Amino acid sequence: MKSLFTPIAAAMALLTALEAEATPITTLNPMVVTATRAAQPLEDVAASVTVITAEEIAARGATRLEEVLRDVAGVHIVSQGPAGSLATANIRGSESAQVLVLLDGIRLNSAQDGLFNLANLPVSLKEIERIEVVRGPVSALYGSNALGGVIQIFTRAPLDRPVTQLHWSEGRFETRTLGFSTSQRKDGVRYRLGAGLDRSQGFRENSDLDQTTLGAMVGFDLGGGFDLELSAHHLDKEAGVPGSLTFPSPEARQSDVNTLTALTLSGPVGGTEFSARGFFERRRIEFLDPGAFFPAADTHVVETLGAELQGRRGLGRHTLMGGIDFFQDDLVSTAVGDHDQERWAVFSQLELKATDRATFLVGVRYDDHSDFRNEWSPRGALLLALSDGTRLRASAGKAFRAPTLNDRFWDSDFARGNPALRPETGWEYEIGAQQRLSRWGTLSLSGFRRDVRDLIDWRPIDPNDIFSPWNPVNVNNARIWGAEAELRLVLHPLLAVGGNHAWLRPKDRADGEYIGGKVRHQSHLFLDVGPLAEMRLRLDGRYTRHYSQPARENNSYVVVDAALTRPFALGAVELDATVSVRNLFDREYQVNPGYPMPPRQLHAGITAWF
Repeated sequence: MKSLFTPIAAAMALLTALEAEATPITTLNPMVVTATRAAQPLEDVAASVTVITAEEIAARGATRLEEVLRDVAGVHIVSQGPAGSLATANIRGSESAQVLVLLDGIRLNSAQDGLFNLANLPVSLKEIERIEVVRGPVSALYGSNALGGVIQIFTRAPLDRPVTQLHWSEGRFETRTLGFSTSQRKDGVRYRLGAGLDRSQGFRENSDLDQTTLGAMVGFDLGGGFDLELSAHHLDKEAGVPGSLTFPSPEARQSDVNTLTALTLSGPVGGTEFSARGFFERRRIEFLDPGAFFPAADTHVVETLGAELQGRRGLGRHTLMGGIDFFQDDLVSTAVGDHDQERWAVFSQLELKATDRATFLVGVRYDDHSDFRNEWSPRGALLLALSDGTRLRASAGKAFRAPTLNDRFWDSDFARGNPALRPETGWEYEIGAQQRLSRWGTLSLSGFRRDVRDLIDWRPIDPNDIFSPWNPVNVNNARIWGAEAELRLVLHPLLAVGGNHAWLRPKDRADGEYIGGKVRHQSHLFLDVGPLAEMRLRLDGRYTRHYSQPARENNSYVVVDAALTRPFALGAVELDATVSVRNLFDREYQVNPGYPMPPRQLHAGITAWF
């Protein structure tokens, strides 16, 4: 026992000696927006929300958005492996098209397939202020694609002083990332300009990446509380598509060219705070695979025009919020054909502050679609503050996902759409609790049940014919039970530990069988030490266990990442140096069956601020 206590005592003595000159690790209660479409403290939100700050992103040494999100409780990232390849987020056993992704309030999911590829984020990780992940149905506020939850990414706001940032990193497989941004707020005008470059040869044959992003924002304080902002983002990407190990595609190539612009006007009208936004997005995808059994040379162009109007008004202790939105999608595709659709919706939410310790929230949304039945999405929630450090919450809500243009109209030799599809709908019920552990940290627990019907599933038209084309159909109902736990402890100003665990029990209600391919258990543990000698060490470990799936060789795996960061100055220039290792122990594993994840990767980078 003496041999055990001696190094522990020495370590604690060292931490104590350095405490006075260290910047402490703190537990924050940040303001969040996504869960209610209005800013309020995290502990006052009656929903399961995780906030990832810019500081946490930097401490992890993350180079890709999927690396930031995969450690969030209840979130499972399905990746095809190499940098730039398809990576999508599932929440609480949902499908990827059931998770809505927003960038500063603007939808990123494609109307063609319902997905957002996390690899196609049009901004650098260095420009992100925070990420909010809402678990559970939020269709009462956001409509389609929010059946599983919402992920919203917020970019940094310009400061009163000019700030310019340069970033450069190098990694294994000839991976290189370059980034630039500059911003300022002065005399009622603010601006931000940014550009990024990502290159990689990839660890598999035909898995190279060449990606460029550009971004700009300019805003004007119009006086009287009114504000006008114009933003634009552009992504130009070309990548190899290596395919699965079973069906490799050494000649397949894909290019993505996406442009997103938005104009937002906000300000008070009487006693109501209004926000109006119009946006336009154009996506162009070219996919070539001349060596495939069915050679492909497809081009898809989707243009989306949208408008949103939202108002929020205080009614004494209570708050009323409502709005209208409209979307028009036009698709020109060699594989799907030429199609258009229109969607509009009206929504409302009332937050009732019954007492100082009890808050009720009720909301409803009505969605109208040009091509299929309309949907009502109600939601109710209760938050009880039993004490300053104890919160209890309960909620119930209905959500839906509309069939995508691919689901309805795809037409090729191996797949055919189904125009008669019905929207997926689901109810979710949740209870949860959050306990502040004095000055040490927080503990959160939640349990939920989701019932989903009319799931859209692609399957062979003739199951007995291996060459039969596939098409989507509405299938039997599913019921998913689950529980989540999150813990964060600050044991010392220089030492934070914590983690989370999520458990799922997904079943097909028709036959009582487990739904294959879903995650059964998912755990994350982290250790954050420092700064010691101005250096900060971050370790993240993940354990994942899947339900059985015929194509999956290993149902469970453990992966560990590490990052070491250190700030320093060079004259008037502030610098941050980062060295990170992904898959520290070089494990062979597959998140998506047939698609190996990268082996051990070393990245080294430096960011300059001036």
